[in-house]
Amino acid sequence: MAAGNLAKAAAQGAKLAVKYGPQAKIVWDKGGRQATMAAAKSAQTVNARRRALKHAGGVLEGSVLKIAPEGTTVYVVFSGDKPIAAYPPQEAVFSTLLEHADLSKRVRSDEPVPRLRDQLGRLSRPVSRRDPGARPRELS
Repeated sequence: MAAGNLAKAAAQGAKLAVKYGPQAKIVWDKGGRQATMAAAKSAQTVNARRRALKHAGGVLEGSVLKIAPEGTTVYVVFSGDKPIAAYPPQEAVFSTLLEHADLSKRVRSDEPVPRLRDQLGRLSRPVSRRDPGARPRELS
């Protein structure tokens, strides 16, 4: 009996593939590639930020400034007041990159980076449904 149900399911799946396959391919061509490119760009930005913070942590008075020249996110690493690196690497000179940047928004590598939720004025940690005064149980 299970083999009969499997055959029916396979036949139904084949019918749906023939019926909706061309539309699924069109949707993938239009949206799937764009979604893949957006996810890759986001991953590159996260990796650049991580590398910049690690680099800033290894220099004296290290700090990082996030800028967006030409619509791409770039993290500039400073040692004191001097820019020393950019992640991802840029062809432009630091003076050009930082021409209109607000240097007071630099983040020190040892400071916690403010989360977006903090900037919006909401809680920075998830709200627990438990009693706020309750402590975790101790294992005996």
